[in-house]
Parts: sequence; C-alpha cells; structure tokens
Amino acid sequence: MSLPHTILSLAAATALWFAGHGLFCSQPSLPTGAELPVFALPSSAYGSLMARLLRDSLYSYWHGGESASPAPQVTADKNALPPPPPPGRFARKGAPAPIAVPTAQADASWLEGRVASLAQLEKGRTRRNNELPLSLAHQRYLNSAADLRLRLAYRLDPGDAFLYEILAYHISTHAKTPEEAQTALVALSKQAMAYGLRDAASLSDTLSGAGAAITLLNDQLRPENKQRDSQAIASYQDVMKRCLTKYNTIRSAAQNEGWWGNIPPIRKQELEDHAKLLNRISGMISKTISAQPVSDK
Repeated sequence: MSLPHTILSLAAATALWFAGHGLFCSQPSLPTGAELPVFALPSSAYGSLMARLLRDSLYSYWHGGESASPAPQVTADKNALPPPPPPGRFARKGAPAPIAVPTAQADASWLEGRVASLAQLEKGRTRRNNELPLSLAHQRYLNSAADLRLRLAYRLDPGDAFLYEILAYHISTHAKTPEEAQTALVALSKQAMAYGLRDAASLSDTLSGAGAAITLLNDQLRPENKQRDSQAIASYQDVMKRCLTKYNTIRSAAQNEGWWGNIPPIRKQELEDHAKLLNRISGMISKTISAQPVSDK
C-alpha cells in the first residue's frame, strides 16, 4: 500500500474513532432533542452504510462466532493442497478443517471473485476455533461488545428498520426492570416514529416509524392490559398508517423518477419484504382494534 493510501486510511480510522467517542461519551444513549451530528456521520449516507456493516457483524457476537450468512458459493482450486496439521504439542484434536482459498468461478468477474474471497476470510475470522464452552467473563464481554455496536449502529442510522427492531428487542430483554424497559422502549419508539414522519424521510425511515408504532400498539393491545389508552391507540394507529402510506408514496415517486432501479436488488428486496410484513401486521392490528372495545384510562 502506498504512503498516500496509508495516510488516508489512518485519517479515516481516526475520524471514525472520534465519531464513536463523541456519540457515546458526550451524548445520552437515547437522545430526545435536536442535536448536531458528530462529524456529520449520523443520518448521512456514509452513516447508513457503516450502520449496515455493523449490523451484519452483530450476528457473530450473539451466536458463538457463526457468520450471519453463508459465504458466496465459489469453486476452490482442486490442485491446492491443504496445509499440514500442526506438529507436536500444537496439534489439537477435533480441529476444524482448513479453509480452502477460493478462486473465482469461470463465469464470474474479477471483482465478484475478490468479494467472494473477502467473504470467505470474514467467515473464517468470526468462526470459533475450539469446542470449549464460553466462560462467563467472555460471554459478558460479547454481550457488552454487541450492545456497544448495536447502539452505535443505530446512532449512525436511526432510520434503519431492522436496527430499530433489534434494539427494541434488546432493550426489552436486557433492562434491569420491566419499568426501565418500558420507559426506554417508549422513548426509542417515539423517536423512531418522529423520524419516519419527517419531510425528508427515506424508504427505510418510514418502515422504522411504522414498526415503532406497531411496537407501542402491541403493548397497548396485550390481553392482560385491561385499561387501554384509547387516545394513545388512535395516535399510534394513525402514525402506523401514515408511515406505510408515506413508504408507498416514496416508492411510487422512485419508480416514476427512475431512481428505484439504482437501488441494489438485495436492498430493494429487503425493503419490500419488510414493507409486506408490516402491512400484514397493520391489517391484523386494525381488525383487533375494531373487534375489541377500548376502555379509557
């Protein structure tokens, strides 16, 4: 790597470190008011990209080093011999088989082959290399590291619908008390709803807002909740419908203006599948509200 590229890499890494430091050391974990984005990364296109990269890496922290998805299918060089097993006292019984270095398929481009190679390396990096159970200290470290990365990713892109769902579940299952979980979950959901109803909201922002409204509606409509807040239910249902309508409006505009086709197919499929799921849940909730009487607090 040349010296200019090395300097640029170090500068980018330093900027990201300071951004993370600013996000966590100078701000509350769940902001409630307007704030200046650190280094202009949160809510930006770069922040969204970094958030998705962090999101994909979370899986290995919660699943003992397993990769979130299998590496791309590539053909390995049949003539390449695996390295010999470690000798003497370094030999380990039941050691995983060595990973063959993949080569690109004949019909794949050079770039696709390099992407597949990097995916294989990443999968190998996060795979566990022993069969011993995790110690309590190691498990606490993994949980803490996952929590830090999850909150940083959500700060970088508060409109990521999947990060909202993951963080909402994480808060509800890891809070010290049910009351603390409820307070934090309501604050997070209201922030997501407001973000999804902004004039500049993106496709994912609107889905995040709809999911947040569904979270609060599910809490209000719990069978054991005998004193439901009719005003809150009506407000959350209105936000849910407005966010889903806004998603359809933005999607139609994207198709008419021609930029829908510029979105990567995987990203489009992700958005469309999540939108279908939320629309299906929205219909079920509307039927439940219509069929059950609501008692005011």
